[in-house]
Amino acid sequence: MASIFDGILYKRDPKRFEQIREIATGFSCFYIGQNIIQDDIFTVIENYARTKEMPLEWLRFPIEDKELCACTFIRGGRIFVMLNSGIPMSKQIFAAAHELYHIRCFLEDDDRELARSGSILNSTTIETGTTEQEEMEANAFAGILLVPVEALEQQIRIYQIDKTSIEVDDVLSLMEIFATPYKAMVLRLLEEQMISDSQARKMIDIPFAVIQKRMRITDKAKRWDMIPSGYVKFGSLLENLTVNTEQESLPQSRLKSDWQKLERIKKMYELE
Repeated sequence: MASIFDGILYKRDPKRFEQIREIATGFSCFYIGQNIIQDDIFTVIENYARTKEMPLEWLRFPIEDKELCACTFIRGGRIFVMLNSGIPMSKQIFAAAHELYHIRCFLEDDDRELARSGSILNSTTIETGTTEQEEMEANAFAGILLVPVEALEQQIRIYQIDKTSIEVDDVLSLMEIFATPYKAMVLRLLEEQMISDSQARKMIDIPFAVIQKRMRITDKAKRWDMIPSGYVKFGSLLENLTVNTEQESLPQSRLKSDWQKLERIKKMYELE
C-alpha cells in the first residue's frame, strides 16, 4: 500500500508539512490549550466560528454512502458542515478536524475556494491519501491537531510504550487516547519519526479486519470504531421551528408545513 505514502504531505512536501505543523500548533494554543481533543473537536469548531463572528450550522445524520465523510459549504453568510454520522466515530472526528482546516483557510487566509465550490471529503482521502495539495494539508493539519507531538510523547511515557519497538497493540492504545483512525495514528508516528517507513508500511498493510479483531480482544480503541447513535443534527432547524411555534411567529399553515418537512427529512434518513 505504498500509495498512501505518495499522498501524504510529510512525504510529498516536507517544508510545507512543517508550515502546517506551525499553523496547527498555533491554532491549538489559541483555541484548545493542553487538552486532548477527541470528540470535543465539534465544540472547538463551533467556538472558533463564533470567535470569528461567523454563524456555523452542523448537519449531522447518517447517509448510505459510506464513502462520503463530510462536506462544507457557505450559503447566506453561514458555514454549513455536513458530517456523515453513519461512519465510525474516529473517522467522524478526523473528518471534522479536516474540514476545520478548510474553514480556517477561508476565515484566516481569505481563501475563497470554500465559498466558490465548498469542500467534499471522501473516505479514500483519509484511507489512502490524496494528490490534491489542500486536501493533503487538511489531512496533515487534522492529524497534528488531534495528536500533538507533546501529548503523544507524554502519553507514550505515561503508558510505558517502548518507542524503539512500537507494535500494533501500542497503536491501539494510542488510538484509544487520541480517538483517531488506525492509519492516521500510524502516520502520526511516522511523521514524528517514532516508527520507520518500513514499520509504517507493514502496519498499514495489515487488513483492517485483523486490526478490528485486536480491538475486540484487547478492548482498546473499540469505542472509537463504533458507529454511535443519537448525534443527529439539522443545524438550527429544530430550534427555529420550536421557537416559531411557541411564539406563534408564523401562520399556522406555515408552521404545519415546516414541521411536516422536518418529519419527511427524518423519515428519509430513517431517524424515527
